[in-house]
Amino acid sequence: MNQRTNFILALLIAASQTAEAFAPSPAAKQGYCTAIHAFFGFGRKYDNEEDSAHTDLRPQTSQTDERNNPIRDSRRSFLSASAATASLFPLRAVASSEKLINISDTDLKKIILSDIVDKSFLVTADITRSVYDESATFTDEIDVYTMDKWIKGTKSLFISSGSRVTLVGDVNVTPAEVNFRFDEDLMFNIPFKPVCSLSGKVVLTRDENSGLITSYREYWDQSVNDVLKTAKFGKKV
Repeated sequence: MNQRTNFILALLIAASQTAEAFAPSPAAKQGYCTAIHAFFGFGRKYDNEEDSAHTDLRPQTSQTDERNNPIRDSRRSFLSASAATASLFPLRAVASSEKLINISDTDLKKIILSDIVDKSFLVTADITRSVYDESATFTDEIDVYTMDKWIKGTKSLFISSGSRVTLVGDVNVTPAEVNFRFDEDLMFNIPFKPVCSLSGKVVLTRDENSGLITSYREYWDQSVNDVLKTAKFGKKV
C-alpha cells in the first residue's frame, strides 16, 4: 500500500470516527462504513496503467455485488469524468516548440508568482506548463509523480473552493532554481470533506541549458502524522 493511499485512508478513518459520534442509529453507522469502504476500495491511484504493480485495495465482493454496486459505479464515473475534463484544458498539451526556453529570471518570477497567487496552483494544479520540461517530476512528503499524474491527482484530490493557499514572503529565482514558502489549508475531495493545515517550502529545479523546470520538490514543516492531526471536518476556509 503506497504512502499517499495510507494518508487518505487515515483521513477516512478519522472522518468515520467523527461521523460515528453523530450517527443516530447502528444502521446509520453501517451506512457510513459502507460508503467509506466503497470510496477507498475504488480510489486507488490516479494512473491505472502506471500503478498496476501496486496491491489491489478493492474489497472482495461477488460478481453480483459488483454489478449492483451504485457507489462503485458513481465513483468510477467521477474519476472518468475528472480525467476527461482535465484532458480538455489547453495547458495539458504543450508542444516542445511552445516551451519558454531560457526566459529571464524576472519573467519566470512573474509566471510562478501568478500561478501561486492568482491560480493557487498547489491545490488547483493550474500551472503554466510552458515553463516546465515535459519530463519534470513532482515530489511531496508522500510520493513522487510524473507531471500528468500530479495534475490529474491534484485536481481530483482537493476542493479548491474550500482550500486556501498563501504565499509566505517572496518568490526567489536564480538560474538554478525557484523557491518559495507557503501556508495552506487543504480540503480533500473525500467523504466529510476534511481540511488539513500545513506549511512548507517548494523548490523548483531548472535545467541549466533550457532554463525549464525539471523538478518540483515540496518540503513540509510538519510531519505527515502532525498534518493528519490538524484535520477538521465541516470547516469553511
